[in-house]
Amino acid sequence: MTQVTAYDILLNIAVPRPNGSQACEETARAIADFMGSLSGRVQVQEFFLRPYMQAVTGAFFLTIGIACLVLLVKRRYWIALLLSLIIPAVYIAEFEFDVPVVSWIGGRTGVNVIADFLPPGGEAAADRYITFSAHYDSKTDLFDHEQRKPIYSFAPVAMACLIAASAVGVAFCRPRRRWTLSTRRAAPTASRVILLALAGVGVAGLFMLALAFGGGLLVPAHLQSPGARDDGAAVAVLMSLAEKLASSQPHQPQLERTAVRLVFFGGEEVNMQGSAAYAAAGAVAMGGFAEGPVINCELVGGAAPFCYWESSGTFLSKYCVSEQALRLYQEALSTLGLSPAVNAGSIFDDSGRLLAAGLQAIGVGHGDPGKPDSYHNAGDSVDRVVPQRLDETEQVFLQMISIVEREETRSG
Repeated sequence: MTQVTAYDILLNIAVPRPNGSQACEETARAIADFMGSLSGRVQVQEFFLRPYMQAVTGAFFLTIGIACLVLLVKRRYWIALLLSLIIPAVYIAEFEFDVPVVSWIGGRTGVNVIADFLPPGGEAAADRYITFSAHYDSKTDLFDHEQRKPIYSFAPVAMACLIAASAVGVAFCRPRRRWTLSTRRAAPTASRVILLALAGVGVAGLFMLALAFGGGLLVPAHLQSPGARDDGAAVAVLMSLAEKLASSQPHQPQLERTAVRLVFFGGEEVNMQGSAAYAAAGAVAMGGFAEGPVINCELVGGAAPFCYWESSGTFLSKYCVSEQALRLYQEALSTLGLSPAVNAGSIFDDSGRLLAAGLQAIGVGHGDPGKPDSYHNAGDSVDRVVPQRLDETEQVFLQMISIVEREETRSG
């Protein structure tokens, strides 16, 4: 009987899986059923999912920005200033602290699927832990990664322009008079020209941000991203890895003292909501797995070299990769005769939420920092996946487990 490969699994799950969709929910159920057939310890962790987070917040920011512009035209400077300050406050609350100020609209239940593979002696026999994770949701955007970067970078400038315009109005321009005997309009002053120009730039920036956040909803179904490398390939590798861990074949890692956890996150494409919920649960969700390295998989399966991201996090908070996890990753590659993983820079993925919670996490995959690829579009299909790279990645993960097992055995 021919063994099912990670690529075979990928062919079945590489369909658009946006958060809140039936396809995404069916994928989560399929993963849970598959893991349940292999492991006796499968948890389905529920959390409050805001599937339209970016679209809702983008529309909110644009609405407030337009309101500020109208108020500035009407010389209601103090009210405009108060409204302009709401935008960065909501942005920080939503994206930095994961507080659903406005994104609760359309909320529903999301799930993380957690499967544990324990030594024959059960949990009591385990004194060494390692976790592998990936996200099963996908996303389609109107702009690709490279096109979105300048838009996201300009967003703080756009917000600052609205605040500055309102402040100029408060400091240098006369407010609108409720009653006046003159019907003539005063000529615009230099300050007023400046504030209106700033406000116009601010609204234009927020308009582009709203398109970058929610424009994917305008993309027809047949042009949506199948999410093959982001992050279907990683999910497929972990599902194939689970089969190896459940088998008793001699060439597979023999777990005598090591417990292995596989976590499939939901809500990654909407500000890492699944990993944030997992991290927030702390010891309840992680138990002894909080002690060991966490290998988070992103953008697996390309022709580019093995890579890792040196940091992950939000606009204001970035967290450096775990040195412990990086050493383990590089040792596994070296043992298999593969080239060392290259530093791919910074990323915003689930490893950031895990690092923020104090876990020994690292984000790994395939990438060339000199040749960034494009995701969140129809081009992210199985045609871009190299099957051999999936098999290599699985072997690297099996080697990492073997290293962890041997190290613990030696120290015991």
